[in-house]
Amino acid sequence: MTTSLTTVTRENLRTGVYDLRPAGSLDLAGTAALRRSVLKILPEQPRVLLLGLDGIDVRDPLNLNVLPSLDKRVMLDCGIRLECYVNPVTETGRRIRELIGWRIALHTNRAAALAAADQATAAAHRTYRHLAPGADAVREARAITRDCCRRWGVPQMADTAQLIVSELVTNAVQHARTEMDLVITHRGAQLHLQVRDTAYAPALFPIEPLTSLVYHVGDDRIGGRGLMIVAMLASACGTTVGMHAKTVWASLRVRPAA
Repeated sequence: MTTSLTTVTRENLRTGVYDLRPAGSLDLAGTAALRRSVLKILPEQPRVLLLGLDGIDVRDPLNLNVLPSLDKRVMLDCGIRLECYVNPVTETGRRIRELIGWRIALHTNRAAALAAADQATAAAHRTYRHLAPGADAVREARAITRDCCRRWGVPQMADTAQLIVSELVTNAVQHARTEMDLVITHRGAQLHLQVRDTAYAPALFPIEPLTSLVYHVGDDRIGGRGLMIVAMLASACGTTVGMHAKTVWASLRVRPAA
């Protein structure tokens, strides 16, 4: 008897590869659970998002429509395809291929899905750095951000991006007090900044903007109301809380060079 759908997520923050493996019945509750699992990852801007479908039980073919829908959402939010894979000789694989194989990126196994994703994202820009929660973390993160903006051809974004990264790292140093991972991604018109620590308590972005304070990129002591500044500067920002880690992120829309 197939149970309700659950999803195991394997992630490699260093490479940006996220692998979801749902198992169980793809009924109405299962499609909702799968959607939640995928959407929870998107704010972290994965470089590759794989979806293994060998473990699902397709009872109502209409529920397979969740896969093209999620593919469109992943493309809209992250600029990548949702690379699906399933063994084509199984009943599940045969049904998926016949019913919606032409509507999604479908591969015969994980290796083929990963190879296709790597080829598609070869031109994407992504930097990862592990940081210790010390006094130099903010300075190092800002230098990395400035260098990324220069190398990726968006130097006009450097000041704003450094200011945001400074606050995200400061927040982790002062409140989480754990080691952290900095990830910076540039795809198309979006520059995405994220800091992950291993403290559970989420950072809460304020709703009301603060416009009366001015912060300078050279100030290492940004704090207190700094997340409000992040919310004001970013096109989108938020917190993703997992079982063992918390990611605070912000996205910037890249403006034309002066």
